[in-house]
Amino acid sequence: MTKIKMRLTSRSIEEAIREVKQYKQQLDEQVKALIRALVDKGVEIAKVQVRELGAVYTGQLEASITGFFDEETGVGIIRTDCPYAVYVEFGTGVVGQRNPHPEPIEGWEYDINKHGDAGWWYFNERDQKWHWTKGMESRPFMYNTLQILKVEAEKGGFRVD
Repeated sequence: MTKIKMRLTSRSIEEAIREVKQYKQQLDEQVKALIRALVDKGVEIAKVQVRELGAVYTGQLEASITGFFDEETGVGIIRTDCPYAVYVEFGTGVVGQRNPHPEPIEGWEYDINKHGDAGWWYFNERDQKWHWTKGMESRPFMYNTLQILKVEAEKGGFRVD
C-alpha cells in the first residue's frame, strides 16, 4: 500500500495531490492489465470448456471464441459469433429441459415447437444426412468460464507484468 505523507503547507498539499494522481494513473493501468489478462485467460478457458463438455462437432464454435479489450473504456469481452453457440450453452428440446443451464436466460424455451418426447428430424449440411433428436443438454461453456475466472481472480491467480 502506497503511503503519501504531507505537511499542511500549500507546496506539500500540491505535491500530495500530484502523488495521488500518479498513484491513480498507475492503479488504472494495473486494472486494465488485469482485465486484459482475464480476457486472454477467459478465451483459453472457454475453448477448453467447449472441448471438455464435448461440444466439438465441426470446430466452428471453438474457433469462433475471441477476446476483445477496449483501451479507452477498460472493458473486456469474451465472445463467440458462432450461430449455434446459444443452443450449445443453454441446450435444446426436452433433453435440454431435463438438463438445463445453471442460470437460464429469461424466456428461454427448451421445446419451442412442442415436440416433447416425440423429437424431430433435421438435416445436417455437414454430413448431408437426416438425423433425429429430442434436443441436447446444456453445455454451459461460457458460464463455466465465468465461474473459473471468478475463482482464479479471487485467489489472485493472475500475474500482471
